[in-house]
Amino acid sequence: MSLPVRESPAGKPVSLFVTCIVDMIYPDTGMSVVEVLEHLGVSVDFPAAQTCCGQPAFNSGYRDDARSVAKQFLRAFDGAQVIVTPSGSCAALVRHDYPALFADDPEWQPRAERAAAITWEFSEYLVDGLGVTDLGARLPKKQTVAVHDACHGLRLLKLKTQARALLSHVELRLRRLVRGQNGRRVWRDVGAQG
Repeated sequence: MSLPVRESPAGKPVSLFVTCIVDMIYPDTGMSVVEVLEHLGVSVDFPAAQTCCGQPAFNSGYRDDARSVAKQFLRAFDGAQVIVTPSGSCAALVRHDYPALFADDPEWQPRAERAAAITWEFSEYLVDGLGVTDLGARLPKKQTVAVHDACHGLRLLKLKTQARALLSHVELRLRRLVRGQNGRRVWRDVGAQG
């Protein structure tokens, strides 16, 4: 399945889908996303009715339960112009699977298609949507970081360069996990181009 064609999100307010994991376990991530967006002058709202995208049920094969949760998502984000989430897997579910999940439902299928067309993973929104690669981020001292290309983001959303583009403007040492000669995973320096 190919990604839906989307209009530019530039100049439009963002409705933040914080995800259930960020909400319950990593709330600082959600707050940081808001800080970055506001730093860029983006108007951000947080639909209070949001819960989950339905991925746990969907990935477990419970399509009816996934549809039920997805309907709540679609209701919560009904008025959104742009949906941004710090989760590649949640963005992938909305963009790839929502249209198919509601393929036989004439009431919900157009809403699923619309949500798919306006949903962006955070780094993708910044780099591909807004054309921003330099956030002015600075570290107090040079750090070593690793970039993990998350499965859903890499395979379904084609997210490979976006995080690296953002990191290329921060003084750091970028490393990645590669397979060594003995078949075990080892860290290797890859420079800022990763």
